[in-house]
Amino acid sequence: MLINIRKTSDLNFQQRLSLGIVVLTILTTVTLGVIGSRFSENFLLKRFKDRMDFLGKYLAANCELGILLGDRAMLKGLAGNLLKEEDVAKVVIRDRAGNVLAEAHVPGEPGHYTVQTRVFLSTQSENLAFSTGEPNQRILGSVKIFYNTTGIEQLSGELQLRYAAVTFLIAAGGIIAFLMFSKSLTAPLEHLIEAAQDVAQGNLDVKLSEGSLPETRKLAHAFNTMTEALKQSRRDLEQTYQELIQQKALAEIGHFAVTIAHEVKNPLGIIKGALDILKKSNVDQATRETMITYMEDEITRLDRLIQDFLEFSRPKPLSFQQVDMDSLLSDIASKMNLEWMPKGIEIRLEITPSDQGFETNIDADLMERAIANIIKNACEVSEPGQHVTIRLSKEGGQISILIADHGPGVDETMLDKITEPFFTTKAKGTGLGLAFAKRVIDAHMGRLTIERNLPNGSVFNITLD
Repeated sequence: MLINIRKTSDLNFQQRLSLGIVVLTILTTVTLGVIGSRFSENFLLKRFKDRMDFLGKYLAANCELGILLGDRAMLKGLAGNLLKEEDVAKVVIRDRAGNVLAEAHVPGEPGHYTVQTRVFLSTQSENLAFSTGEPNQRILGSVKIFYNTTGIEQLSGELQLRYAAVTFLIAAGGIIAFLMFSKSLTAPLEHLIEAAQDVAQGNLDVKLSEGSLPETRKLAHAFNTMTEALKQSRRDLEQTYQELIQQKALAEIGHFAVTIAHEVKNPLGIIKGALDILKKSNVDQATRETMITYMEDEITRLDRLIQDFLEFSRPKPLSFQQVDMDSLLSDIASKMNLEWMPKGIEIRLEITPSDQGFETNIDADLMERAIANIIKNACEVSEPGQHVTIRLSKEGGQISILIADHGPGVDETMLDKITEPFFTTKAKGTGLGLAFAKRVIDAHMGRLTIERNLPNGSVFNITLD
C-alpha cells in the first residue's frame, strides 16, 4: 500500500511545531518506558531468584532429618509441598552419593531454570535458610529446584502494556496542550496572512489587532504603519498620475492641433488659390477645369484626413468570426495590386502550406484595414520596379504574416516610434496608419514587430495566436 507523505516544506508553522512536539514526546516516553520496563523486569527477576534461593535453603534445612533417617516418604512430602509454590516445576532431593531420595514435579512443566542447595549436618540447620556462609558440618546431600519465570514474564508484559498506555496518554496530552498553546502563536500569523491578502487585493484599510504577546504587538504595529504608508503612497501616486494624464492629454491635444493645422492648411491653401484663379474673368475653360479638379482632390484629401482621425480616436467594437487568412490576404493583395501595379510596384503573396489550415477568430474588416495600412506604407516607400512581399505561414498553432519591402528602410532609432500616433517620415500623411494597425493587432492579442530588411527595406511581422 502506498502512503503519500507531505514534504516538511509544505507544512505550516503550527504543523511543524506539532510534529516536533509529537516526535519529542513519543521518543521521550518510549525511552523512559523501555528503560523502566527493563529495570522493572531485571528487578523482578532478581527478587524472584532470591526467593528461589530462599526456598532451596529452607527445603535443605527441613530435609536434614529425613536424609539422616532415610525417610523417603517425608522427603517426598516436603518436595510435594514445595511444588505448591508458584512457578516451581520440579524438586529433586539427593543423598551425598547423588542418589535420588525423593522427586516431585508438575506435569508438562519442564523448568528452564534451576537452583541447588546442599544439605548439611548441623544442629543449627534451621538457620541455614537465612545464612549466607557455609558451615563446617558434614554434607548430607543436596536439594535441586527447577522453576520457570512465566509469572514474571506475564507481569513484565502487563507492565509494558501499562507503559505503552501511559506513553500514549502522555503523547496525546502533550499534543492537546501544545495545540491549545500554539494557537496563541499561530493565530496572529494567520491574521497577518489574511491581512496581507487583503492588501494584495487593494484593501489598504485593513488593520491588525495587537494581540497579547509583545512580539505580536510589534508585528501589528509594523504592519499597520506599513499600510498607512502605502495609503499615503497611493494617494501621492494617484495625484502624480492625474497630473501626468493631464500633461499628456494637453501634449496630445497640442500635437493633434498642430497636425490638424498642418494637414488642413495645405489643402485649404490650394483650394483658396484655385478659387482666386476661378474668380478671374479671363480664365479659359481648360484652366477652369484644372482648378476644379485640384479643389476636388484637396476636398477628398481633407475628407480622408478627417476619416482617419475619427477611426483612430473612436475604434468600433470587435466583431469576431472564423476567417481563412489565406483567402483574406489573397483578396487584399488583388485589390491593392489594382492600385499599385500601374505605378510599377507589385504585391506578391507567398503561402507556406500547412496541414492545420489558416483559419482564426478575428474581426475581418478591422484586420483587413490594418494589414492594408501596413502594405500601403510599404508600397509608398518603394520605387517603381520593386515589389512588396506578403508571406503567410503557421507554426505551433501561431499564424505569422510577414510584409517586407525594399525601400530605404527605417532608421534603428525610429523603430520604436514608427507605430506611435502622428509619427511620420513622409511629407504627406497623418502618421495614423501604422498606429491604427498596431491598435487593431493588439486588440486581437497579437504582436507586431518591425525589423530592418537588410540590405534595404523593412519587415513587418504580425503574429496571431
